Amino acid sequence: METDYPWILQKPSTVNERVRSTAEEFIMDSGIGDEQTNQEVLDLAHEYQADWVVAKDYLHDQDATTESVTEFMQAYQSHECDATPLIPLQPPHSEHYEKLKGYTHYVLGGMAVDDVSTSQAIAYIRDAAKVMPDDAYIHALGVGGGIEFIKSIAGSGWIDSVDCSTPEMAAMFGRVLDAQLRQKPVRIASGEGVAKRNIALADFNSWQIHDAWEREEAQAESRNTLEAYQ
Repeated sequence: METDYPWILQKPSTVNERVRSTAEEFIMDSGIGDEQTNQEVLDLAHEYQADWVVAKDYLHDQDATTESVTEFMQAYQSHECDATPLIPLQPPHSEHYEKLKGYTHYVLGGMAVDDVSTSQAIAYIRDAAKVMPDDAYIHALGVGGGIEFIKSIAGSGWIDSVDCSTPEMAAMFGRVLDAQLRQKPVRIASGEGVAKRNIALADFNSWQIHDAWEREEAQAESRNTLEAYQ
């Protein structure tokens, strides 16, 4: 949705200029499960002037993803796309990283599925952070919309950024996120003008999650400072 939230990720099947034009920083995702090739993902990243581009990955298939990354980087070397490549890892990410060392920017995928619980996702991220270099940029795909996750990850230093579909999904059902990121229904009905109301709700929800991250990071920093002086 074309909200005022300035950090946007889109995948090949949904990317459009209407939404892209609202982004100050834009990730061209590979759209796991989509039919596009690495070459086509790079073409789209160039067309939409992406800041970041994700190599194609395959859900819970490390070997296929590793092979795809090799193909992607070969295509990238001769492509006019100048977006920063994001190298996808499938869980357990700490193990997959051993096959794809040497890059500077990574995305941790395969966690936005029903059979990966919040606690398992947190464990995956923690374990990946233990083996990856401190200066590696790490983005977590499809996570970050729940308060339990945010309280556990914010301020940990394990990752640098996240994305999630919660703001838009909640908005589509006429819900806003409260201070604890619980979804509260507010829309009367799906009548005339519902699309415009959904955009406003998604905008609000995006900033609610953003502010929750900042709140938890500040609290984590305060705790760390207090512990350092004890």
